[in-house]
Amino acid sequence: MNSKGIRLRKFPFPSKCALAISSDIDNASSADTFKVLMDFFNSDYDTPLGKGLNLEIGNSFWFFNHSNHNQLSYFNNLTIKETSIAPIIRDFWESGHIDTLHSWGNFDLGGFSRSLAEDALNELHKYGIKIPVWVNHGIGLNHQKVGSYPNMFGDDSNSENYHLDLTTEAGCEYFWLGKSTHVIGQNSKSTISVQSKLLIQWLMKRIRYRKVVNPIYDDGNELLFPIQFRDGQKKWEFIRFINSWGREQVLDINDLQYQLSQRIQNQLIYNKGYMILYTHFNENVNMMGLPSGLKSNLEYLKRKVESGEIFLTTSSRLLKYKEINDNIKFSLQVKNKMTKIIISEVLHTPIGTKDINESQLSGLTFYTDFPEKTSIWFDNIEISSKINPPDETGKVSIMIPWKKLSYPF
Repeated sequence: MNSKGIRLRKFPFPSKCALAISSDIDNASSADTFKVLMDFFNSDYDTPLGKGLNLEIGNSFWFFNHSNHNQLSYFNNLTIKETSIAPIIRDFWESGHIDTLHSWGNFDLGGFSRSLAEDALNELHKYGIKIPVWVNHGIGLNHQKVGSYPNMFGDDSNSENYHLDLTTEAGCEYFWLGKSTHVIGQNSKSTISVQSKLLIQWLMKRIRYRKVVNPIYDDGNELLFPIQFRDGQKKWEFIRFINSWGREQVLDINDLQYQLSQRIQNQLIYNKGYMILYTHFNENVNMMGLPSGLKSNLEYLKRKVESGEIFLTTSSRLLKYKEINDNIKFSLQVKNKMTKIIISEVLHTPIGTKDINESQLSGLTFYTDFPEKTSIWFDNIEISSKINPPDETGKVSIMIPWKKLSYPF
């Protein structure tokens, strides 16, 4: 809190926690199923899976597929010939609903080269697209992965598989290298649930996984942490929630019902944390209907979102919100009993400075004793704001309203 008693709220009013569902594109059933599932999650249309939920849930994609399995990809195999799903992917690029590059492609049979990344980057440039999130894919011959672990060469500038400079040019700011957690909510309250899981993970990392070069567990409970790659670039690494010590291992549409149980949702609210949930919800989808448990849990999630308890958005928007909320600087200007909150146009973070724009300030909420006498300014312009009633702490606030993504279809 600064000297005038104005400080940032952790989540956009009135939310008590934040959630993103991060789905890897592996084993997606078909282009039609992919589209229907996105319709069901993000629109209010009548779909083969039921009435749409009108939530905000993102997805990922591959440019290439070089494996023994039929997989959805933007280009056909290792060519630059578009597949039938390419136009759908472009629509979701534009809307922001596809915000994750699950590596440049599926290279289970090998075959990745820097020239393929250049072809993919040219396609992004062609449409003026930036992809903010990178998620490593695969084992073995998927040498495009980034991180200083075995068989990862994408950030090694001495390797023929180096591409991190191109990936940065593609817009990637946030990287998942493999770290997962069983803790329900990162940067959360220090509850018994949180501390007990952290202790068990700490022990497992040092006993069960003591010989593993790339342990999946981190010692802390941070959602975002700085990392320096081998080529010297500094980026953000993030962690994903896998399960709450459950049996979910496939992480497909069937396992999602357990990962997103009502108990876990309520615990996330109680813990007041951030969560990026790790799934492959495109896998094993039955167009005759979703698992009954998943449907009821998604309807429960919809109620929690509409009540304002859970702030639900895409992975990139959640990560950007947290990065800004943690690092933004603002000053106060008081004149004639009116207070201006003046937000800096430059973000100073542990990985360096970044310019920010007004659209990225969506959702920022400031506690203030006199919201009716407070305004928010950025780049010498007053930003449209909204006065909120008291939240669960009894404090009133003023916010830059959150703007939901517009669904493209």
